[in-house]
Amino acid sequence: MPSSSLGELLAAVVARAVVDFEDRNAYVRGGSAVHAVATVRWLGDLEVPAPLCHVGVSGGELAALRPTTAPVTCRRCLRKQGADELAALPSTEQLPLFPFRR
Repeated sequence: MPSSSLGELLAAVVARAVVDFEDRNAYVRGGSAVHAVATVRWLGDLEVPAPLCHVGVSGGELAALRPTTAPVTCRRCLRKQGADELAALPSTEQLPLFPFRR
């Protein structure tokens, strides 16, 4: 039975994640917003796909991030992409009347 080093196993996981998110957006398990994807440093020198807005992802758990072809709805991601976030949101999304009051 061949044995691999931990570094090789992690590199394989990262390579798979990079392929899964190529030309894709993402949503975080349990969330409703669709995020743009960028790479971030994960462990050592390994870089993995993550939300562009840097929203937390379950302690860095790669499986908590899911690829999607749906358009980005996260306002912070849209802002970082330089988009007018209100114009870029799908027209079917209802925006809150008073977003700062809770």
